[in-house]
Amino acid sequence: KFGVTATWRNSIPYYVMKGRGWKEVEANEDWDFFYADVGWIHENITYAQPAATGFRLQDQQRVNHYPNHVELTRKDLMAKNLKRAAKQAQKDGGGALGEVCDTFDFQPITFTLPAEGAMMLRAFKEKGGVWIMKPVSGRQGKGIFLVNKPSQIDTWLKERAAVKDQEETTKPTSYVAQKYIHNPYLVGGKKFDLRIYALVLSYAPLKVYLYREGFARFTNATFSLDKEDLSNAYIHLTNHAVQKKDVDYDASKSDLKWSIQSLKTFLMSMHGAEATNIAFGRIQNIITQSLRAVQNVLINDRHCVELYGYDIMIDQDLKPWLIEVNASPALSSDNERDYEMKFNLVEDFFTCLDMEKNFSGQTPKRVGGFDLIYDKDAVVRNSECPSLQSGLGIANNRVKSLKRLKKMNFSKPP
Repeated sequence: KFGVTATWRNSIPYYVMKGRGWKEVEANEDWDFFYADVGWIHENITYAQPAATGFRLQDQQRVNHYPNHVELTRKDLMAKNLKRAAKQAQKDGGGALGEVCDTFDFQPITFTLPAEGAMMLRAFKEKGGVWIMKPVSGRQGKGIFLVNKPSQIDTWLKERAAVKDQEETTKPTSYVAQKYIHNPYLVGGKKFDLRIYALVLSYAPLKVYLYREGFARFTNATFSLDKEDLSNAYIHLTNHAVQKKDVDYDASKSDLKWSIQSLKTFLMSMHGAEATNIAFGRIQNIITQSLRAVQNVLINDRHCVELYGYDIMIDQDLKPWLIEVNASPALSSDNERDYEMKFNLVEDFFTCLDMEKNFSGQTPKRVGGFDLIYDKDAVVRNSECPSLQSGLGIANNRVKSLKRLKKMNFSKPP
């Protein structure tokens, strides 16, 4: 039996659960899985003193978010946790958390404003360049803008302070300021980022699956860092919700998306297999490193799982950068291809959860399009392609994988 919040009714997860033969019940009834929005989780799955609306989950019940997922999915908290983990790795001499990914050198220089305004201004004056400003909890590109002068930040900070003084009851939204990636990898002169899906079944021990498919999201306009173009969202923001509003966007010609597999094939044709595989291996390392960075601060409730949407950007040197992590990656679709990919993703998500207890408590290395990449404090190599550093972007023969899974005998211990 399953329940959903109103925001997820008539969505892909809703239809997948119905298609699996699960019965829909109300939130106050006896459900086994509840597909919720983050607001419902914050109101009902509480770990503070018992709340009036909170309740204790029964042994068999599961939900699709960790209660304090914001430690990774809110931009300022993610930056704080990655900085803390990097300092710890440095203390440890580069071991443990710092042994791969050049010791957390995958997040652009980041400050939280207004709290770190003075530090940000010093860095701005020292390093120059363009910086991007983002609300800590913003979505779909709302509230984002670029600056190229310290005076712009100084003015912004003073205006924010004035607003705070005038409206004591209203707390202005905090922002993160990041050094803008000035040399993004371009295809046909267009900027793009990658949307990648990672599934965490547990934080203690950390158990992570990575989906083979995903997509690159392109801008509709040609990239430019000219002063007059810094305010043009269609040049700098890859969010599809933003790009669809461009008057020059024509959905009949392009949906501004490539599959991860298509992008990987393109990069291999331009830079060779070895350089491309190294880049994709680094992307996978970013995912495991970021999850390990928050492992000790996330409340590990066995009733919770999380499907994260990672946004990664690649620069001209094929170096991947972590832009942000989403707790509720969009599962709406623009076309049949998009719908099919996301439907299969969610179908495989539920197979991984194993609500039907088909796996007898064991952890298969491959479930549909998901590859197990981290388990029991260790990286799991892809046994199907041992020469690759990641299964990301390789053929997603998920139907064959699921058939093989059905034939496996999970009654015997591994």
